[in-house]
Amino acid sequence: MAVTWNRPLAEWYTENTSEWTLDYPPFFAFFEFALAHVAHFLGIDGILEISSTPKFSQQILFFQRFSVIFMDVFYILACALYAFHSPKLTDRIPVKLRPNARQACFVLLAALPTLLLCDSIHFQYNSMLTSLFLISMYFVDCERYLMAALSFSVLLNFKHIYVYYALGYVFFYLINYFRFSGVAGFVKENFPKALLLAASLLFPFLFSLLPFIHVDGFQALQNIAIRLFPVSRGLTHAFWAPNFWALYNFADLLLYRILSIMEVGKFDAPTYTSGLVQEYSHSVLPNISPVGTLFLVTAVSTTVLFGLIFGKGKDFSLFAVLSALSFFYFGYHVHEKAIILITVPMTIFAIKDPKYLRHLVHISTISSFTVFPLIFTLMEIPIKYAVAIAYFLLLLAMIKHFTRMPLWDVLPKRHVIAFGILTIAEFYHTFIHHRLFSGRLPFAPLMAISVLNAFEVTAFFVSLFWNTFLDGIIETTWQKGACRVREQLIRDSLYPVQTIEDEEDVQLVAGVDISASKTNPDTVVISMSVWKYPTCEHVKTVADTRILRVPYIPQYLAIREAETLAEFVKDVMKRFPHLRPDVLMCDGFGQYHSRDCGMACHVGALTGVPSIGVAKNLTLHHIYDNVGAKNKLKVDRFVDNVRLQLKSNKPAQSYIPFDFVLPVKLNIIRMGSSMSGVFVSAGYGIDLELATKISVRMLQNNTTCEPIRAADLSSRELVRKHFDSDGSKKKRD
Repeated sequence: MAVTWNRPLAEWYTENTSEWTLDYPPFFAFFEFALAHVAHFLGIDGILEISSTPKFSQQILFFQRFSVIFMDVFYILACALYAFHSPKLTDRIPVKLRPNARQACFVLLAALPTLLLCDSIHFQYNSMLTSLFLISMYFVDCERYLMAALSFSVLLNFKHIYVYYALGYVFFYLINYFRFSGVAGFVKENFPKALLLAASLLFPFLFSLLPFIHVDGFQALQNIAIRLFPVSRGLTHAFWAPNFWALYNFADLLLYRILSIMEVGKFDAPTYTSGLVQEYSHSVLPNISPVGTLFLVTAVSTTVLFGLIFGKGKDFSLFAVLSALSFFYFGYHVHEKAIILITVPMTIFAIKDPKYLRHLVHISTISSFTVFPLIFTLMEIPIKYAVAIAYFLLLLAMIKHFTRMPLWDVLPKRHVIAFGILTIAEFYHTFIHHRLFSGRLPFAPLMAISVLNAFEVTAFFVSLFWNTFLDGIIETTWQKGACRVREQLIRDSLYPVQTIEDEEDVQLVAGVDISASKTNPDTVVISMSVWKYPTCEHVKTVADTRILRVPYIPQYLAIREAETLAEFVKDVMKRFPHLRPDVLMCDGFGQYHSRDCGMACHVGALTGVPSIGVAKNLTLHHIYDNVGAKNKLKVDRFVDNVRLQLKSNKPAQSYIPFDFVLPVKLNIIRMGSSMSGVFVSAGYGIDLELATKISVRMLQNNTTCEPIRAADLSSRELVRKHFDSDGSKKKRD
């Protein structure tokens, strides 16, 4: 501010009286120039004096603070614009939860703790700049790509760190803005669009740079470039940002210590633990140049984003996350505050696709721990902890508000443990270390926090990469292999299960079923209905929302649903021990399956409760495969004969065995006055005869067994009530 007020335009990027030089692009310099006029008008001239030492007064403090607060208004408006008007924000959210999702998006963006702490305490204007990014994202969602490009170009001319998003824009525009309809027509169709895009991007740069070129020629461009991209500051910041290079420094330090103790070779002592901004050399590992980091960033981000092009046409917010994450993780001299560039688009992407909400909770919490060391005065310490804790609770509350799923689903145990370790490290750094060491080893706790956070950012990167790219062929192959291994263990009866030998051991029977939102099939309601046996009296029905994180694979439905169903059942049994069933009925098949291991087998093995598969429709594809094409007609005649017996209401017994293929794995029981049958197969920990007897006893209506029917009705009703007008059912195999 003082530089722009006191120096002519030609000297803005060369003035170096103070260590706080102008190192932002011209639009931000013009913004500071405008603030200088406001300060002068208000009579706060102390802030306008160039000095080699810091200037402080209550007037300066209040001016800086209220200027930040005033500019935050633009950020709040941008949050409202995106959250309440983006046409694509809630495409995958169940209809009745869409208003809640928009509210959650606004609240979570507006209350972002890293922005609040950095801007309000460090007197920066990151929120104002982030508002430009949100406006650009809004235009992308509206498919107004030229306005989005113009907004982003303006943003780059305010703060060049937002170049972290540049490759995300490039790859997203390649598949959404340009049209690839053939080599012949490509140039003709896209050349005018390319010109318009180039004009949208270049106009802000011309408007920004021409005044400097006018007064100082092209030397001005060199001066600006030197200030914006200094390469003499070292690979990492004074406090290491939690990225790959923090781990690299730590590995170099460990190697130096170990080799020094072992007296193997001679190495220079590390200087990157001094807590100073400076160039340095590594002691053991190779030195990393700015060009090397640029190459690595470009290679990684290009590879990752190129994968999105041939993927599922992911949302722009994911392009932005992956681009910023690549720059943050491998970039040269990354500041810890740059993690904000990941959390903002990640907040939006996780709301658009709730499968990524646990990623959002993870990176949001890590971002708070990352900026904690920047705020260290006695008055600020309780504020930063209060803000971070409040936001963490707010985040969980907003997730519950627009998903209705249990919070533990977004807080895996590994993350809880990691947060606990980081809390201990932060507590030690703030309250214990200086008392134990009296000013010695001041960088040690900071290094510990940085390295621990770097491990978590790495875990976030790997998990995001896995969930985004490996849910195709690699994920399918992996999941199928894991499923076959589990099925072999099930067939070998290696999972523990409670034993029932006859009907006298059965007092409670539960049915479990699942219904999915029509808008987003990954959002489901699971219901478990418990009934007394053999009186068929209803005891209780429990239901809850879950997110399915694995795609549907034909003939492998258990991969998608079994673990989620089993976790729900175990959760119910833990919360309501008196509801633990002796037998569990599942909507689907058990041992009557192409691999002798259907959904009921998986759920029974994973819960330790004997299970029965109860299906309303008969599938024959694996029977056809077993008997061959020449016997297909015999199978059809056998099934027709079964239907005739059901229609005549004269079966020889209470069920008809499907004994065309031996051994018998399926019995068909008649549903009251209905002409259809219920198809019963043993699941896990029970034989077919006992499974059939129990199913016959629980058959009290013309649809299916009562526990299954009640669970089905309950899950559908909750989907209608909370998500859509009606619930959809998934295929059973």
